[in-house]
Amino acid sequence: MLGVVNFKDPLIEKSTAAHDGASVKTVTRDGGASKQNQGAPRPGSDTRIEQADTRTDQANARTKQADARTEQAEQRTNQANTRTDQAEARTKQADARTDEANARTDQAKSLTDQANNRTSQANTRTNEANALTVEANSRTDQANALTVEANTRTDQANTLTSEANTRTDQANTRTEQAEARSVQAILASEIRYRRLFETAQDGILILDAETAQVVDANPFMKDLLGYSQEEFLGKKLWEIGPFKGTGASKIAFAELQHADRIHYEGLPLETKDGRRVEVEFISNAYLVDQKRLIQCNIRNITERKRAEDEIRRLNETLEQSVAERTTQLQEANKELQAFSYSVSHDLRAPLRHVLGFVELLEKDAGPSLSEKNLRHLTTISEAAKRMGHLIDDLLAFSRLGRGELQKANVNLDELVRETLGDFPMETKGRSLAWDIQPLPMVRADRALLRMVLVNLISNAIKFTGARTKAKIEIGCAPKRNSKSDPTIFIRDNGAGFDPKYTDKLFGVFQRLHSHKEFEGTGIGLANVQRIIHRHGGRVWAEGIVDGGATFFFSIPT
Repeated sequence: MLGVVNFKDPLIEKSTAAHDGASVKTVTRDGGASKQNQGAPRPGSDTRIEQADTRTDQANARTKQADARTEQAEQRTNQANTRTDQAEARTKQADARTDEANARTDQAKSLTDQANNRTSQANTRTNEANALTVEANSRTDQANALTVEANTRTDQANTLTSEANTRTDQANTRTEQAEARSVQAILASEIRYRRLFETAQDGILILDAETAQVVDANPFMKDLLGYSQEEFLGKKLWEIGPFKGTGASKIAFAELQHADRIHYEGLPLETKDGRRVEVEFISNAYLVDQKRLIQCNIRNITERKRAEDEIRRLNETLEQSVAERTTQLQEANKELQAFSYSVSHDLRAPLRHVLGFVELLEKDAGPSLSEKNLRHLTTISEAAKRMGHLIDDLLAFSRLGRGELQKANVNLDELVRETLGDFPMETKGRSLAWDIQPLPMVRADRALLRMVLVNLISNAIKFTGARTKAKIEIGCAPKRNSKSDPTIFIRDNGAGFDPKYTDKLFGVFQRLHSHKEFEGTGIGLANVQRIIHRHGGRVWAEGIVDGGATFFFSIPT
């Protein structure tokens, strides 16, 4: 019984046929024929065997070409399956040739396995190629993405370039406008200069620095010297009427060759009509388009010279007057000193006599006098004592205007503590609160400044006498700015004063309170003002009736 072989691969590398002298059954290629004479050899069987051998040889040849045709393996595999089907049909017809066909079939199987292996390798290589293709496609996609990004950036760059070009165009437009404005400004400047040149109330000459020739002259030169513009143009300075033949013109021009500016004050010139004028002559050299020019400004100072001479004469007269007034003042001071001497000696003697005889009268006739007469004697004594105090204060006030200030650095904190030591009796037994703040260093006459503090503090103590809880504050007012002078204040909660009489506070013998209310001669604040004014400062006060008072004074640094 013949076995049926199912060929999987159409490629057969090699087939051998063993002929042992017996008749071999062959497989016909005609699938439609039926078996005939199966028991005995049929005519044409050898031919079919030869045809099978030929086909086997062809299969071997095709097998040898398999390596080169791996890419066509799938198509040929389909063809091999078709031929295998045909071989199965032929196998059924070749039962007698089973042995030989089986052998060849085994060989065909071996060759088919080899072909399958090669096909598998081809498939593997195809898969690898596909993988490489996928990777290549991925890289291509990445490259495309980068290209898109590059195109985007290129578009952005083009946009920026377009904007830059637009801005450049705008800048160019603005530059052109600026240049146009510059040209207009230059034209306007030239027009202004020309108007100034032509309307100037000083004579102006423009000279060529190399030739000394006049290249321009303003109209005022005719008013100043009587020569027209045409008489100046093209001529050298020393060839013109008022400057003609003067060596000073040549010297001045030579000097301008080395210096850019010369100045003459009171230069005498003669006008065309023979008048003599004194002028101020100023020359300046400058460059215009690489050409050196000299501008000469000529100003008529004749009237100024006359005024200066008149001022000089008046000054001499004034100096003489001052000398005479100084002599008179010195005489007046001598008389004032003599008067002060008379007051201090001649007036004191009668006062001493009055006080002495009042005391004698009180001792001798006191027991026999009535109370009314004793009161009269007491009034006379007190009036004489007040007269003595007034004389002392008046002499002190007059002495403040004489003598030189002995300025030094003064520690106000220390000076205030020292001054407060002068009032133990006045403050004894009183409820008096002191608020003394830190004070600055000042430069002043220490003795005179102490007198200021004595007067102001004594006033504060005196005018708070009626207060059960008196308070006196001494401090430094805040500065308005860094250049302000230090301002010291002394504030109390005493009797105060009416603000409308503030201007009378610092006058000699000016009192806003009666002698019965508060003792005093009315010279203390006048002394304060005189001392502060001698230091170059100022003094002022603020107050309200029965609401206290504040006195301020400043000391220049």
